[in-house]
Formats: sequence, structure tokens, C-alpha cells
Amino acid sequence: MSYQALARKYRPQTFKDIVGQETVVRTLQNAIKDGRIHHAYLFSGVRGVGKTTVARILAKALNCEHGPAAEPDNTCTICREITEGIDLDVREIDAATYTGVDNIRELRDVTQFQPARDRYRIFIVDEAHMLSAPAWNALLKLIEEPPPHVIFMFATTEMQKVPQTIISRVQKNILRKITLPDLIARLAQICKAEGIEADRTALEIVARRGEGSVRDSLSLLDQIIAFSGRTVSAEDVATILGLSDTNFFARIVTHIADGDHAAILEALQDASDGGRDFKMLYRDLLNFVRNLLLLAGGANEAMLAASPEDLATLHSVAKTLSYTELLRIANLLLRDDETVNKAEHQRLAVEIALLKAATFPRLRAVEEALSGSEPVERRPPRAPEPATRQTRKAPAAEAAAAPPEQNPDDFLTRLQKTRPMLAGYAAAAKSFAKEGNRIIWTFDDRDLAQPLIDERASLEQLASEVYGTRMDVAIETATEKPNARRAEDKPSPLRDDPVVRAFQKHLGGELMKEKR
Repeated sequence: MSYQALARKYRPQTFKDIVGQETVVRTLQNAIKDGRIHHAYLFSGVRGVGKTTVARILAKALNCEHGPAAEPDNTCTICREITEGIDLDVREIDAATYTGVDNIRELRDVTQFQPARDRYRIFIVDEAHMLSAPAWNALLKLIEEPPPHVIFMFATTEMQKVPQTIISRVQKNILRKITLPDLIARLAQICKAEGIEADRTALEIVARRGEGSVRDSLSLLDQIIAFSGRTVSAEDVATILGLSDTNFFARIVTHIADGDHAAILEALQDASDGGRDFKMLYRDLLNFVRNLLLLAGGANEAMLAASPEDLATLHSVAKTLSYTELLRIANLLLRDDETVNKAEHQRLAVEIALLKAATFPRLRAVEEALSGSEPVERRPPRAPEPATRQTRKAPAAEAAAAPPEQNPDDFLTRLQKTRPMLAGYAAAAKSFAKEGNRIIWTFDDRDLAQPLIDERASLEQLASEVYGTRMDVAIETATEKPNARRAEDKPSPLRDDPVVRAFQKHLGGELMKEKR
């Protein structure tokens, strides 16, 4: 007998063989036991999770000679013929080649006849979203009121393309992605049945690359077994799939944080020399950055499912970057994910995406410039502010009531670190002062002061943390001369333009002269 692919050889033939779809299986089995059999079913989910397989098993369970039964026996003639795809009363249709109205009319004519032998005449329509709108319209009445001996089963990966008029007339069953532990267990079971020795790390890599699809995972495992023979190791999997190790991604992230374009290109050249797939490389890089975010956010290490060696690398990189910086890097990389996936020249797309992400240090420098302050680590110490005039208290009362003397810039420094956007708005203030337990900003324009007014409570909380005592924040607007007419009051289409007003609000600019 010719060789049969693992995905076909180990395709489930009973409900109990189905992995990771307990909810759908229980629903269908209970419906059979209680005689609540629907006239039309819709199975949706990503590729390779068992949509068509569930439909075939349901067809066997309904038409089995000893049924309807919660489990087909797979020994009767009907079950065997359905498994082989030769049963006259169970017809599997590929919607991609069956999209015309004439095809649907032919199907409608066939439904008028009683089954040749089985209990039900069943139509399994695979890739149902490929049907045209006229074809769906032709099916509409038939699905709503089919003959009692007819059952429709639709399988689709894109349920959003199925008309709502159809969805409202069928019973929906959504098949979820297979979880990583279930997928690893299934791969290990098949390897044992095939007499293949595979370590758990290798199977975990295959399962992760399968992305919740049993069929994709088994196709990859088939390829790896052909390469490795009877023993499968993690190194063999990395060679076949073109994987890069964790140290490589740590190197890339470090270069992005440093803005080192030359080092990024050099690392990508090394990946190219090693025959790495750039699409997979970029996806793995995003997963690495996600792991860094989880660590920086204090997530449980079990969520990462990483080896102890990889965890050590992740920890070392996570310590060098703040959570905010990791969020920015992740956002910059994620913007180009779709571009990389669709690009014909994937290496160029990855290079551009990483070089754009490496502008991160420049973005940080621009933010510091907008805030009107230098980087914290480079800021020279300032002379202490002159003491403010206040009533002299007794030494004991002063020690108990007065907050500890600190430089007013301590608050601005903390604001720059924790709320850089607010720090940018604060930099547009005309003056800033700390008087006892009060912090006072003075602005020429209330529009510039509004963001700080909206966040007054959070600013007071931050100031209290910095100075160790309750602080009040006052935001004032300079008084204008009553007879002076501001340039902003003069009517002007350009001045009222929303883009110009946005620039004025966020950057504190002023329109000096209009030119056409």
C-alpha cells in the first residue's frame, strides 16, 4: 500500500478522537441522544481544526446502521463508505467549484428524492464562503424548509462572508484553535504510534509553528520525520523550519533599542546566510518581544512556555528596557507585520521594518526636545531656587509641618519619566514654581493648560509621592489686557483649520503670518 500522510492517516473517525473541541462534540452528541437533530449546521474555525472531520463523523453517526448513535461504530457498510467518500446519500461538495446558480438548482432537484439507502440525505458543503451571492439566494428557501430527509452541513474558515440570512437559519458551531498542551499531546501520541522518538522541545516547536492547527502541525511533523528519520530533535526542527535562537532575537532587540542600523543589517545578513525564512523570523521576533512585555509586566513565567536558558536571556534583555519602551518597540514592529506577510521581497520588507523600529531612540530624543528638558541622565545639576517668603514657625512645629526641602525639578524629572506627554504640555507653561505645598503653572493660553487641568488629580498624586507630603496643583492663565485684541480673535479660515489648531494645542505654536 502506498504511503499515506500523517494528517490523513490519523484523521479522527469518531467523536472521541477529536482533539480540543469538547464543547462542539458534547453539543452534537447530546442532540443525537435527545433526537434534537437540526436540519442545517454551520461549522466555522481556522484551517485544520476539524470542521469537515466533525461534519463527516456527524454524518456517520446519523446514518449508522445501529444509530442514530452518539458514536458511529465504523464497522457497518454505511460508516465505511462515508469514510471512503463513496456513499451515495452523503455528498461532499467543494463550494469553490460549485458556485453557480445552475449547480444549486441541480442540488435542489436532488433533494426531492428519498435517500437511496441511508436514513438521511446529507450534503457537506466545504469552504462555504466561496459560494456566490446568487447561489446563496437560491439555497435560502431550501435551507429554511428542507425535506425531512435532508440535512445540510456547511464548513467555512470565514463565517463573516456567509450571509446573515443563512446564519440565522442554521445551527452555528465554532471550532476553536487547539491549545498548545493538547496539540503537543496529540503529536506525541502519533509519534509513539509511528515508532518515532521525539523530544518534547521538538514537538513544542512544531506545535507552536502549527498555530493551533492539527493538520498544519502534522504536515510539518511529516516533513521533519522525512529529514530526521526515526529520531526527531529540536536541532532538526530548527534546521527544517529555518528557526533562529533566542540569542539572535535578543541581539536584534538590543540593536533596535540602541538605534544601531548597521548592526541590524549585519544580523539580518547572518540570518540570510543561515537560510532563514524572513517571514517566520519576523513572526518569531514579535513573539520574543511579546515575551519581553509579559516579563516586564510581571506576568507568570509559565505563560511564556520558554526553556530555562531562554528565560535567562529574556530576563537579561527585559532589565535593559522599561515597560514603556518595550510597548513602543512592539508597536513599531507590529505596524509592519501585515506588510512583511504580503511582501514579495520579504527580506527587504523585514529590513525596512526593523530600521524603522530602530528610530526609537530618535523618537525619545524628539519627545525630550518637545518637553523642553534634556535627558535625565545628562541634565546638569541646577542651583537651588531662592527660598520663598513665608512666616517663620517654631523649630518643632516647622519640622512637623513643612515638607522636606527638595528641588522643584525633582517633580519635573519624575513627570518626564512617568507621563512624558503631560511633561510636553507642561513645558509650554510661561512659568513654574513650587510654593510650600503648592505647585503652580502659569500659561498664556488656556488651551495649552487644558490637558494639565484635566489631569490635575493625577498630577497632585504624583507630586505627593515625590515630596512625601500632600501637594496641591494650581494651573493659572495669565490675565489679558481688556482692550488688546489678540491675533487669535481675528477671523481667519487658516487659524480655524483643525490641523493648524491641533499643532497649536500640542506644540504650543502661534500663527504669526498668513501667506497664500
